[in-house]
Amino acid sequence: MRPVAVDARATIGALRSLQGVNGAPAPGMHKPPGFTFGGWNMPQDVNAAKGYRMAHIDLVRTHDAYGPGDIDAQFGAPPSPNGFDVSSARNGLDIYPDLTADPDNPQSYHFGPTDRLVASIVGIGAQAIFRLGRSETSDVAPPKDFDRYASVVEHIVLHYNRGWAHGYRYGLRYWEVWNEPDLGKLFWGGTPQQFYELYEKLARAVKRADPTALVGGPTLAKPNDDSPYQDGFLEFVRARHVPLDFYSWHWYATDSDDPLDFVRIARSVRARLDRFGFERTLSVLDEWNYGLVYPLPSDMQRAAFVATSLIYMEHAPVDLAALYRADNLFGLDGATPNRTGDALIALGRMQQTPLELRVEGADTCGFAVEAGRSADGRTIQVLLSNYQIPARYAGPRTGRNALIVPHQFEVALLDRRRVAYGENRGYDLTVTHLTPGRRYTIERYRVSAAQGLELAGRAVQRGGTVRVRAALAPPAIELVVIEAGERPGGGRQ
Repeated sequence: MRPVAVDARATIGALRSLQGVNGAPAPGMHKPPGFTFGGWNMPQDVNAAKGYRMAHIDLVRTHDAYGPGDIDAQFGAPPSPNGFDVSSARNGLDIYPDLTADPDNPQSYHFGPTDRLVASIVGIGAQAIFRLGRSETSDVAPPKDFDRYASVVEHIVLHYNRGWAHGYRYGLRYWEVWNEPDLGKLFWGGTPQQFYELYEKLARAVKRADPTALVGGPTLAKPNDDSPYQDGFLEFVRARHVPLDFYSWHWYATDSDDPLDFVRIARSVRARLDRFGFERTLSVLDEWNYGLVYPLPSDMQRAAFVATSLIYMEHAPVDLAALYRADNLFGLDGATPNRTGDALIALGRMQQTPLELRVEGADTCGFAVEAGRSADGRTIQVLLSNYQIPARYAGPRTGRNALIVPHQFEVALLDRRRVAYGENRGYDLTVTHLTPGRRYTIERYRVSAAQGLELAGRAVQRGGTVRVRAALAPPAIELVVIEAGERPGGGRQ
């Protein structure tokens, strides 16, 4: 049993919501069914809005809807570089299908599909990261006319934030330029210098349309590599005083299965930004996950990985995070979560107790714990996620620290850590400095291979200290809810 201690009086700040995801909940916005890589594909008629509300998803990135949200993506033959052929029928879902059209003319735009995408995000009470550019297509060439493309972007922002062309006043906050220009030629076929120049024009276009909006990039796929899209990009932006409100990057804990990867990369990203004088620029991890290669991890293993990772990120220099992706986590009815969906729901419930409490007993090897107290002090919640790195990924690699996809890209990986596990088959939780003499109801909600955030136990204790003991073998998650009860004879204590 792992001793875990929570002090009900020791608040250390506010629990941050990192409940961002990729994938709009609306029907027609999902990874196409034929795209089986990573296991994210979903029938197009699914509406995941109920599941997103259950999980308190409050940020959605618009990337990879394959048409909606894309300015000028072209699908169909020849296939995209990964060999997956998106139907050319989705070309008609682009915002600006004819780049020779007049960008000042509302008739040049086909906003309908993207309007539905954005409405589905706003409809669940979430903010959007609107990715400006394209989903993965067979055409990765830079736009032929950067100024025209910038004018299109300006009008897109005007449509959603200033009402242009029978548009909206949504106040979409985050506008992101392109996606993963550093990842071979999957999204960007130009030079680094061309990308810098396109970024400048698009960033300035966003600010012209809405000076209150935040703009960022470069959406790095390889934040651990020393590439021109790191220092070279920051040097260009600094020298030309280009807006960079947020710096976005991606990471998949590939070939490590280590939830601490994100903290390690985040520290490196933050140090780089500070070194270049971008101390106020937000660090945004807006694509993250693991288990990209087959065999994929079990649903419960991924659930514990996601929960542990997000708990670790609470105290990492990550300002926003968006899991890739969530529209496939809530079943064909959009409201029946799988285990990873249950993990997000448990994390979302922690927002009901936003005052973070000091915790002792967690570790950085997979046993993660966070605790919070409600504003009125009547409720305390403790979330425990027990994840264990598979033995085959513990310890150094025999070969290079690199992920290599021949003829496409290479990504420098972090050194794998040596980890040792002990006392991680259960927990012995003690919550101190509660109100003496008060009656408390304790409920335990478990996510395991056999349980989906179901009530696993209920007890009543009285006094200034509550103790909860339970077996919790990895992978598993437990949400402990401690609620002030009733006075004998009725009435709140």
